[in-house]
Amino acid sequence: MNNLYNVWIEHAKNGYENPSILLFCLEDKSMIKIIENEMNDISNVVLLPLTKITKEILNQRYNLIVYSIKEFSLGHLQIFANDEDIQILFTKILSRDINYHNKNHIQLQDLNNPRSHEKPIKRVSPSISHLKVDSFIYNYQDPIDGISTEGIKFLKQFIANFITNNSCTASKKSIQIFLYRNIKNISNETMLNDIEFLHHRTTLTSRLAIFIYKIFTFDYNASDKTIGLYFSKYYGRSRVVNGKSFGVENVKGYIIKDINFQEQQIRNDIANRLHKLRVSNDIIAQATGVQY
Repeated sequence: MNNLYNVWIEHAKNGYENPSILLFCLEDKSMIKIIENEMNDISNVVLLPLTKITKEILNQRYNLIVYSIKEFSLGHLQIFANDEDIQILFTKILSRDINYHNKNHIQLQDLNNPRSHEKPIKRVSPSISHLKVDSFIYNYQDPIDGISTEGIKFLKQFIANFITNNSCTASKKSIQIFLYRNIKNISNETMLNDIEFLHHRTTLTSRLAIFIYKIFTFDYNASDKTIGLYFSKYYGRSRVVNGKSFGVENVKGYIIKDINFQEQQIRNDIANRLHKLRVSNDIIAQATGVQY
């Protein structure tokens, strides 16, 4: 994390606008002071709680640092929905990190001064760059990329950082509402099993498709219908799938086994990207075979 954080700070100090928003999850309010002290000499930085972020603030050109205390609601990330340029450097600062610093970092005596041993040794005030903390890059991605090896790796990192971790995570209530849609038989274990099912059987359950879409687009309010239409473009209509060894029994899903289908998926993906760049429909059709 330190390298990512230090690069972010150096850019800000040199007057550059960072492409990522720095989002801190703090265990208690006293840690806000540490951040404020660190940012004192940087003029183009704005520090706000996550709950106060607006579209107007996001459109301003400065380095933005946001924070939440103990946990945050996934609903507060909806402000970033479908922003393809969004990138968040999510960083946790925990009490144990402060304690670790205070225990292991003390002001060194001046070895060139023979009388330095007569002065009391003082502890160095903690700075973020010296703390032993966790960090995670969270950025917008096309949901279709969620079935790739890298996409699966990202999903597991997301779950480890935001859901199953014991400190500074998304609130359980918001996870249940936005990701699991208050369905009793969907849990963290369900999603991890579905990810393994996708990896080993190349079959995407509808519930995992919803999970992927919301996480990858930040659109936590997206409807099941919108998500279903999105994946149907690539894999056709969902059907009942089973994989008892993975805990998948009589649930809707998408079969991704057909190699030709995989190739068509790539063509569709390229076509969608070109369409967003306003490339003419004729050129898209010629390049990919996809008609708009």
